Amino acid sequence: MIKIEPEFEINFDILFIGAGIASISAAYYLKQLINQYNQENKNKLNNITIGIFEKSKAVGDHILSGAVLEPKILDEFIPAWENSNIPVKIKVSQDNMYFLNSKGQIPFPVIPPGMNNHGNYIISLSELLKWLSNECEKMGVEIYTSEPIKDLIYSKEGKVIGVKTGEKSLDKEAKKKANFSPGAEIGIKILAAGEGSYGFITKKLINKYNLNQNRESQSYVTGIKELWEITPENFSKGEVIHTFGYPLDFKTFGGGFFYHFKDNLAALGLAIGLNYENPKLNLQEELQKFKTHPLINKILSKAKLIEYGAKTISEGGYYSIGKLSGEGFILIGEGAGLLNSQKLKGIHLAIKSGILAAETIFEALKLNDFSLDQLSKYDQKIKESWIFKELHAVRNFHQGFQKGLIPGMIHTGLQMFTGGRGLINKFKTQEDYRHLKKISEYSSKNKEFTPDGKITFDRLTEIYFSGVKHEEDQPCHLKIKDLNICINRCHEEFGNPCTLFCPAKVYEFENKEGLIINPSNCLHCKTCEIKDPYNIIEWTPPEGGGGPNYKNM
Repeated sequence: MIKIEPEFEINFDILFIGAGIASISAAYYLKQLINQYNQENKNKLNNITIGIFEKSKAVGDHILSGAVLEPKILDEFIPAWENSNIPVKIKVSQDNMYFLNSKGQIPFPVIPPGMNNHGNYIISLSELLKWLSNECEKMGVEIYTSEPIKDLIYSKEGKVIGVKTGEKSLDKEAKKKANFSPGAEIGIKILAAGEGSYGFITKKLINKYNLNQNRESQSYVTGIKELWEITPENFSKGEVIHTFGYPLDFKTFGGGFFYHFKDNLAALGLAIGLNYENPKLNLQEELQKFKTHPLINKILSKAKLIEYGAKTISEGGYYSIGKLSGEGFILIGEGAGLLNSQKLKGIHLAIKSGILAAETIFEALKLNDFSLDQLSKYDQKIKESWIFKELHAVRNFHQGFQKGLIPGMIHTGLQMFTGGRGLINKFKTQEDYRHLKKISEYSSKNKEFTPDGKITFDRLTEIYFSGVKHEEDQPCHLKIKDLNICINRCHEEFGNPCTLFCPAKVYEFENKEGLIINPSNCLHCKTCEIKDPYNIIEWTPPEGGGGPNYKNM
C-alpha cells in the first residue's frame, strides 16, 4: 500500500471516478498490462490497488447511450472479442436516413461517410459495462457502487492526493439521522475522472486548474430515449434509422434515431441541441411528437414501452477540448470532451482514451513517477492517436448549425469537401444557456400537445419507466444559488423554462408556492445546470445509489 502525507485510512494506487465505459476500459486494460509485465519480469509491480467508485447501485444503472458501436476499437481492445461472450452481437443490417416533415419523409440519396453505420453493431451500453466490470473484478479491480465522490483533497502544493465520498443518512435539513455515516477520505497516487457528460468532479478539476483556457465553450445536446418491445411483423433486426427535421423547427439543432435491437426490442430517441432559443420548448414533448410521425408511429403499432431515460451529450468537439491532465489526475472519456458530434458516437473514443490512460498510468507505475510531467504524456498520446484525427475532421460540424438547420446542412456539405473546415475554420461559441431568448423576444407558435397514453405519454408516466428512485429524506441535491431569481425574474423574463426542458418534471411552478423542486424525479441528465438562463442551478451527487435504474439503455 502507498503512504501519503497526510495519512489516509484507505488508499488506492489508482482510483477511477464513475464506472462508465472509459473507466471500466482503462481499468481492464491497465490490469492486463500489469499482469503481463509481472509474468515477464522479476521486478514485479506487486499489490497495485485499482479502485472504481460509482454513484449508482449497480454498474450500468445510470448509463444511457444510443447505442451503435464501431467495432474497430474492440479489435484493438479485445482482439478475440468475436469469439467471446461479450454482448456485442447485433450487426447493423440496414442503414437509413430521412428528412421528416409532419406528414412524410424524404430519404437521403447518399448517407454521408461519417454517418454510415455499415459494419457497426447495435448494443446496450449497460450490458457491455456489466460484462466488462465482471471481467475487471475477476482480475482484482475493486468496484464500489452507491459511492459518489463529493470532493477532492489537495496537498499544500495543490496536487490532488485524495477524494472524499459522500455522507449518508442526512435528513432534508442536513441533520444527522440515527444511522448517519460520514464520508470516507481516500488517498491516491493517480485519479482518473471518467464521469461522462458534465461530471461533478470533472468540473471542479477544470475550474481549479483552468484546463479549458483559450478553448471554445463546450456545447451539449440532451438525448431522450425510450426502449420499446415491438411486434414481430414490425421488427427488423439490425435496422438503423436516423432523421432530421420534424418535430424540430428549422432553428433548432437535433435529430431522431430508431434502432432495432434484439428480442423484438427497439430503441428510439431524440437529441436536441441545448443552444436552442425557444423558451417554451418542452424537450420530452418533442420526443412524443416524434413518435406521432407516420414513419415511427407505424412501427410502434401495438408496441409496449419498456424503459425511458435522458442524458446530456458533449458535442463541442475538437476546439472545446482543453488540457486532459494535471497535478495527480487525468480526464477520460466524454467528460474530457471526446465525442464525435457528426456521428453522435463516443463509445469507441471513450474506450480508446481509456487504453491511452492505462498506458500512461502503467508507465508511471513502472517509473514510480506520478508527476505532472509524466501524466501530461497522456495529452500527447491523445493528440497523436486517431482520436484527434477523427475529431479534427468534424471540428466544425455542431457549430455549423448555430444559425439553424439549413445553414448547418450547407456547412456540413462544404466540410465534407474541405476536410472539416467549411467556410469558417473555427466557429466562435458561447455557453448554451446564453442562447435562450426571453419570452418577449421570441415569437413561439407552440401548440398544446395532449398525449394519447398508448404511444405518447406525459413526463410523470415516463419517469415510472426509468425506475428512478431516491431516498426522500435527504438534502436536495439540486442547489439553486438564488431562489428569488427563479420566482421573480426568471418567471417574468423566461417563464421558468426549467419546468419545460427538464425531461423528468423535477421543476414545477405554482403561483402560490413559487418554484417547487422534486429531486426524487431526477434522471441525473444535468440539462437544468447547462440550460438554466441565469446559470444558478448546480447538480450535485445525491446520497449513494439514488437515480434511475436503467437495464438496457
